[in-house]
Amino acid sequence: MSKQKIRISDIYRFKLVSDPQISPEGKQIAFVVETMHKKDKKYYTNLHLIPTRGGRVRKLTHGKKNDRCPRWSPHGKTLAFISKREGAGSKDPSDQIWLLPMEGGEAYPLTKLPRGEVSGIKWSSDSKSIGFLFHPVGKEVSFDKEGKPEVPAYRHIKNIWYRLDGEGFFDSENTHVWVANARTGAAHQVVKGEYNDTFFDWSPNGKKIAFISNRWKDWQYRLEEDELYMVSTKGGNPRHIPALAGPKEGLSFSPDGEKVAFFGHTRPYEGWGVVNYTVRTVKLNGDDYQSHTDKLDRTTYPVTLGDLTPSFVVTSPVWDPSGRWIYFNATSEGGSPLYRVNTQTDEIETVVNDKVVVTFSFDTERNTVAFHGGQLSHMDEIFSLTIKSDKIKQLTYLNRAYLNSRGFNIPKEVWFKSGRVNIHGWLLKPPHFSPQKNYPFILQIHGGPRCQYGRLFFHEMQILAANGYVVLYTNPRGSQGYGEKFADAITSKWADPAMKDLMAAVDYAISLGFVDEKRMGVTGGSYGGYMTNWVVTHTHRFAAAVTQRSVSNLASMFGTSDVGFDVDWEFKSTPWDNPELYAKWSPITYIKQCKTPLLIIHSEHDWRCNVEQDDQMFMALKYLKREVEYVRFPEEPHGLSRHGRPDRREARLNFIVEWFDRFLK
Repeated sequence: MSKQKIRISDIYRFKLVSDPQISPEGKQIAFVVETMHKKDKKYYTNLHLIPTRGGRVRKLTHGKKNDRCPRWSPHGKTLAFISKREGAGSKDPSDQIWLLPMEGGEAYPLTKLPRGEVSGIKWSSDSKSIGFLFHPVGKEVSFDKEGKPEVPAYRHIKNIWYRLDGEGFFDSENTHVWVANARTGAAHQVVKGEYNDTFFDWSPNGKKIAFISNRWKDWQYRLEEDELYMVSTKGGNPRHIPALAGPKEGLSFSPDGEKVAFFGHTRPYEGWGVVNYTVRTVKLNGDDYQSHTDKLDRTTYPVTLGDLTPSFVVTSPVWDPSGRWIYFNATSEGGSPLYRVNTQTDEIETVVNDKVVVTFSFDTERNTVAFHGGQLSHMDEIFSLTIKSDKIKQLTYLNRAYLNSRGFNIPKEVWFKSGRVNIHGWLLKPPHFSPQKNYPFILQIHGGPRCQYGRLFFHEMQILAANGYVVLYTNPRGSQGYGEKFADAITSKWADPAMKDLMAAVDYAISLGFVDEKRMGVTGGSYGGYMTNWVVTHTHRFAAAVTQRSVSNLASMFGTSDVGFDVDWEFKSTPWDNPELYAKWSPITYIKQCKTPLLIIHSEHDWRCNVEQDDQMFMALKYLKREVEYVRFPEEPHGLSRHGRPDRREARLNFIVEWFDRFLK
């Protein structure tokens, strides 16, 4: 009996793993499994447990819950996690910290926090306290009887940055470091002020907390100038840790408590994603500031894109007990290897190279690492590695039964020339492929722009292949993962040389002999949507195109995106100071040249690339009486393809397949 092809509706069979946390002694790993529920049109997450040596997966929490962020106490007896559920001492459930005794017993709520969002929980070294980030709901926000926020009569906006895609409008409160007593649940706010805290860590003796914050008076105009601070766990005025200005992510104390490590760089505003984040250390008084991974020429920020794998999830630097080595992962040539760097010599060693290491955690002695690993041939699973043996062991096989029931090809890694530059990509062939036949072809363009496609199981690509298409997805210049010069190539000229590289990708595909150049399609989202718009206004090579959550007019994007003012970082000017430059690199300028049948897909709550961007594309093409259709998804933000409501994810893929089928078959 032949295996079935991969289907759009298969999303309800997926079990998506994340956030593996190894126990202090290294014997067990707690992790999160996410599933999609068709009838409820929702996502649910539960905690699971597996022995580090392998064996049966045990479910720790059950039911239609959203449990997340499992964290072991240092003594290994308790697992803390975040959940929003009944029984937390509140009529309307809100985020609380829950505790699960690992020697037996039911999970119970520890905290009784007011409405708000909890994130980033960390235990103190003595297991007596839990630090966390908390954002209480602003007092001006009201709720209906069902506990849903009510639409206000008006919004009085005074700040340049007043909303965030996927999150909503900012309220009057800020995100700060809090500490809860692990026995009583009594919680107090450690850091205060009209600013937001991001990453934090406990000092080894548990008396201090270091954290990252942007506390400039005009911080909304200085978003890439984060600073380091330290404060007593009892609260009080934070003390500034001198370090060069620039963006900062992740934070961890050295074992002796004399230094902190973090990721960052010192060249703000050179364009998002251009400059590599590196592993950096500094003493608490600001002395001995060092950047340890400059020679790697790779960013330590995770920007590998997939539709089943989370992106932009930072694991803070991990010190070994001696303080000699720091473990970290980086974006590199379609992968995200796990490395370690010697803090004395800056020597870099590769620990894991054949997987996309999404997140990871170590046991106390740093003998064993657990990691969430992505790969081309299978959906993400949980892996472990004993450092001394250098042997990787796959622990979970949650999607094996599903994958064994489906017939599909594994994408082939390819390199091709664009002029003198080597371009990296992946070629995916349909099931039952025959080199003697001619196939319709689809070019996929990633967003970012300075992100990368990588070695991940990509549902969307597999759906297109299952429907008879040869699919090529690439990392043209402007992508991350190939060094700063490669990433910087499109600064101030977004479409060039990316357009040259994408057309070289098409030429490469045609040269293989089985692609029908009269039946080619192109699609992409975000910056990939921008480039799709650019392609159809600059060439007639494609018989159909789908542009998604796109950018069409850089000048209007400046004013309508949630972070539109950072377009100035890209083009080194504003639309009113250099309107010619903004017009030159805006696809809408060339709209009369578009003859390609175009499907437009956008989300109505997309505040990163505002829906008005595709309103402009649709209206212009309709006015010109061109072949165009428009699909708008209510309520959804920018990330519809990755975490939109499940039924809308299904609908989106159906629209894409049906459009290409109409014009390419």
